Amino acid sequence: MKNRPLWFNIFSVVALAIAVVNIFTHVAFLRIVTMICLAVIMASLGSFELKKNRKMAFILFGVAAFQVFVSAEMIYVAVTK
Repeated sequence: MKNRPLWFNIFSVVALAIAVVNIFTHVAFLRIVTMICLAVIMASLGSFELKKNRKMAFILFGVAAFQVFVSAEMIYVAVTK
């Protein structure tokens, strides 16, 4: 793995653990948290990549924006149900 800050490695492990628990439990709240964690990871990777490869950084930011959109829609559906 490339050199990443310690907070990013810890957050990635926590997000992976939440995603694995989400696969087995299918709880709606964990799905929302998983999507938010993945959006944070993608945005962080985009900011790490910004100086090296701008095209890849903007692709990662686009994925993060899409995940935020999906998370907002999931929250809206959960609240209005």
